[in-house]
Amino acid sequence: MNSTRPCAWRSPPGTACAVSPLLALLLAAGGAQAQVTLGGTLDVATRHVDNGSLGSMNSVVSGANTTSKLVIRGQENLGAGLSAGFYLDGTILADSGTSNTPFWDRRATVSLAHQRFGELRMGRDWVPSQLTWNALDPFATLGIAGANTFRTPFGSRAMGQAFGATATAAAQNPTLRVANAVEFILPAGLAGFNGALIATAGEGGSAGAGQTKGDGFRVGWAQGAWQLGASQFTVRNAAGDDDFSDRVWGLAYDAGFAKLSFGQRRWNYRSDTTTNSLVGLTVPLGAGQFKFSYLRADQTGATAALSANDATLLGVGYVHSLSKRTALYAHAARLSNQGGASFAIAGGPATSGLSTAANYFGGQRSTGFELGMRQDF
Repeated sequence: MNSTRPCAWRSPPGTACAVSPLLALLLAAGGAQAQVTLGGTLDVATRHVDNGSLGSMNSVVSGANTTSKLVIRGQENLGAGLSAGFYLDGTILADSGTSNTPFWDRRATVSLAHQRFGELRMGRDWVPSQLTWNALDPFATLGIAGANTFRTPFGSRAMGQAFGATATAAAQNPTLRVANAVEFILPAGLAGFNGALIATAGEGGSAGAGQTKGDGFRVGWAQGAWQLGASQFTVRNAAGDDDFSDRVWGLAYDAGFAKLSFGQRRWNYRSDTTTNSLVGLTVPLGAGQFKFSYLRADQTGATAALSANDATLLGVGYVHSLSKRTALYAHAARLSNQGGASFAIAGGPATSGLSTAANYFGGQRSTGFELGMRQDF
């Protein structure tokens, strides 16, 4: 199995489809058997980004093809189809040797699962909309061509940016992961159907840290060459503020010689909406894969001027597997802003959506390329 492919609908973003375990410990306890696995990925790339009149920048980055991470997980068979488990997943910033905060930022959960009745999971986990969106994107929402390029409050008004003013509280709305979550996940074997429900307790914490009150769902169907999915997560903001909604739907068809995907992700906050439309193509080429994606952000606001700040992103890439665990890759991308839109590829000179700022970037173009290496362990 090629570990550079986007995983199934319910797989966490940035997770390789085939991860070789470094350590597996089998422990006998009270007649039950527990299995603990340690694994992960190291992914480092060199990147060049040109942001129009603001100049260009070279950098070394982590996780441009697959997120650099450390994963510890375990499962205990309790008998009669019942099992208990835990999952710890933390980002490694391999370019600097540091980590994110919290350390287990990607996932930290415990679960109780039954083969027939599904899984109950609690802790920090992915929002349903990100799981569906990630499965549609040939670049798994990572790197300079990833489908999360427009997920920024400094470009998307729906994510919290007000042009000519300060960002609103919506900038802290989580669209990747949330803490304090309780989930129910459907079991396998339902004629190709899958799905989940999630609710989170705000506990008075910061939405930016994933401590927000919200709820959501995802549903999907996979049979033969077809995959379909839809999901939503709604943040119930405190102090009577308006809700923030994150909705995704999409489909994919794998013809063997190529996989084609199409989907939309819509962020809505008050009168502002950003609709991301994605077309993706993945073509296997022997030991490698060619990738192409087209992403467009259509924004609507209270005025015609605010509704004119759209953008498009074109991305191409090639990933060559040297083995089941090691790959080399190259990505290139071009982002074009319209009107006053100020989206930019990550890794370039600092930009601003404020027209009074010295580094105003509205309406300009951002281009980039990156070369990297990924190794699973």
